[in-house]
Amino acid sequence: MHREQHQHHRHHHQHRHKGWTVTKVILIVLGVLIIAGGAFAAKVYMDVNQTAKTVYQPKGKTQNRRKASEKVNLNKKTPFSILLLGTDTGELGRTEKGRTDTMMLATVNPATKETNMLSIARDSRVPIVGYGQMAKINAAYAYGGIPMAVNTVQAFLNVPIDYYVLVNMKGLEQLVDAVGGVTVDNDLDFTYEGHHFVKGSVSLDGPTALKFSRMRYDDPRGDFGRQLRQQAIVQAVLKKATSLNMVTNYNKFLQVLEHNMQTNITLKNVLNIQQNYGDAMHFKTLQLKGTGQMIDGQSFQVMDPAEVSQMSTRLRQQLDLK
Repeated sequence: MHREQHQHHRHHHQHRHKGWTVTKVILIVLGVLIIAGGAFAAKVYMDVNQTAKTVYQPKGKTQNRRKASEKVNLNKKTPFSILLLGTDTGELGRTEKGRTDTMMLATVNPATKETNMLSIARDSRVPIVGYGQMAKINAAYAYGGIPMAVNTVQAFLNVPIDYYVLVNMKGLEQLVDAVGGVTVDNDLDFTYEGHHFVKGSVSLDGPTALKFSRMRYDDPRGDFGRQLRQQAIVQAVLKKATSLNMVTNYNKFLQVLEHNMQTNITLKNVLNIQQNYGDAMHFKTLQLKGTGQMIDGQSFQVMDPAEVSQMSTRLRQQLDLK
């Protein structure tokens, strides 16, 4: 009887020891995963921070069009604006100034849960602030860099521009590839530079996305159709870049940004926007359509002042400005 009890006790002890070992292994594995995850997260943060520092360039001497009471506070979810400028000058150099063939103004409002994205026709005839005469709006950057481009758009639409992003359009091609391609809705069947784009949902890699965004002469809407396609690609890249799937491919994405982008948005800004403005990722596409006119041998889009005023009011309302 004593022997049986002893054997039973030994068996019970071995079983408990085995259970404890399995638990210990699980805890060790979990610990390693947590440490590895933390180390990976730290590395991602350091890499992203390095990219943010590399691409950071202040706006320069621009006119402040906000009152002190209207100052943007991302922690308090203040609506804000971003001017997106796209150049077609090859590699983006810090001193190189081509014309901005793409100009979009985004106004982000977390309360309305909307981001209005206004395309500005590159041939819009406007006063170039600091240049002293009327010209195509896409020349402002070529004449005076970011400050002149920002001041000109601010004066044209009577809105403050809080942030800007300057992207080399060749870099947009690389960004599309970096996020693993994008899918967009295409409302026009067309062929451009040897590629046929069917009507409906189309999947695009970098080179085809660039072609998709550049075609305008075979579009009955002309440059306005091109603007819509550019907006579709930018929105698709933004949505893909903020998805969880980007975690494993983030390095390639960061490298493309470093070589093709500059902005006055800091990493702290990005993290605040991600935390406080996630609900505002519902895009509304806006356009200002002028009438084509030849003036002094140049083709312009001449805007109707009433339409510009109406658009200005809409944008100011989106920014919660009086």
